[in-house]
Amino acid sequence: MDVFEELKDLSGRFDKHIFIVGGFVRDTLAKLPPHDVDITGDINPDEVIKTLSKTRYKVKVTSQKLMTLKIIGDNSYEFTAFRTDSYSDGHTPDDVKRTSDIKADALRRDFTMNAVYYDVKKGEYVDPIGGIADIEAKIVRCTRDDTFEEDGLRLMRLCRQAAESGFGIEENTLAAARRNAKRINEISPERIRDELDRILSADLRYGIKDAHVRGLRLLDEIGVLEEILPEIVDGKGVEQRSDYHKFDVYGHIMETVRKADPSVRLAALMHDVAKPYCKRTFGRFKDHAIYGAETARKILKKFRYPNKVIKEVCFLVYNHMYDLKCRLPDDEVRKFLQENYNRLDKLFLLKQADYEGGGTLTGECPAVAKHKKILAEMERGKVPFSLKELAVDGNDLAKAGVPENLRGKVLHNLFERCALDGSLNDKEKLTEIIEKEINYAD
Repeated sequence: MDVFEELKDLSGRFDKHIFIVGGFVRDTLAKLPPHDVDITGDINPDEVIKTLSKTRYKVKVTSQKLMTLKIIGDNSYEFTAFRTDSYSDGHTPDDVKRTSDIKADALRRDFTMNAVYYDVKKGEYVDPIGGIADIEAKIVRCTRDDTFEEDGLRLMRLCRQAAESGFGIEENTLAAARRNAKRINEISPERIRDELDRILSADLRYGIKDAHVRGLRLLDEIGVLEEILPEIVDGKGVEQRSDYHKFDVYGHIMETVRKADPSVRLAALMHDVAKPYCKRTFGRFKDHAIYGAETARKILKKFRYPNKVIKEVCFLVYNHMYDLKCRLPDDEVRKFLQENYNRLDKLFLLKQADYEGGGTLTGECPAVAKHKKILAEMERGKVPFSLKELAVDGNDLAKAGVPENLRGKVLHNLFERCALDGSLNDKEKLTEIIEKEINYAD
């Protein structure tokens, strides 16, 4: 292992040994690109703080209870003292105790592949519970039988880390995950959200193709997807038109997520979330995008996504069927494109993923092609895409005698007119329209 020179310097300041542990060691052994460096050792956090107090290193306490510190030099490291943990429920251990036993520290971790240590001073690996063999075999295995009983979030970490790395899951670990699937309900919505986001981008971690879809399917396989997103699992067996869809609703959602750009994968996961409900209630999928936007809003609020994310995803879900059959007149489409200009890139990405995700159609989505062509014409024609780009503003309307309570409406009216003809976006022309065509007497 190539160790940062800084870590050698850091280790040399202590009588006891410092070890790199966790993902950095795992990734190095698995020949994957390593990321953050976590370090540990049989050293009291107070001793670390005291030893480094008059050095170039800065130390911050991140958790007194968990005995974790952040050590900042040229790089940043999280230090945790050797410890044992005990849990009652949830994600955070109730009782944390120091230990000098590296095997005891290894056993409190989640998976054997994350419990391999690298002694910085000696330059050698320490493998208390067989993690190296599992890394070489590309297997995720629990450190203990009660790993999931202690911490339900490990269920999602299991699926994510297996997907990110391309590793398989050991049979007993898979069975234990299935038995404990409902323990995910003990975990806070924010932590579930964060793990879901990481699963949706799992292929970006190490470049493992389709890792994000495998992560979702592993969640389904162990029963966790049904607990956190029953609306998605509800799509199983809900058949669709065979000329457009090779898959049932569940399969189509997964395939759309597979095809989707990372920036719209959450929306891809939500885009047909209301189809099962619409089929049961109305006997058809009509208006599923409208119901889907509201369903997505409830789901995302439950997991406490930021309002900005919720608003964007709901917009994308609501509009993913817009002009799908290319029957809307160009003038109407121009107004839509103008009004939603800043979100079009993501809408096009979702519509394209949805088109390909049916499994029967290839090439560019006809609606996307049509809208891109119209948009290019609008851009060439200097159409304004925000009120700030309009050649007149509220002051101009005031000078023209437009009552204050009507100025916003008039500006929007002029804005829409310019969507149809960009050449109108001229101060003189717009002023003439205001003076000649709009009657304020009423």
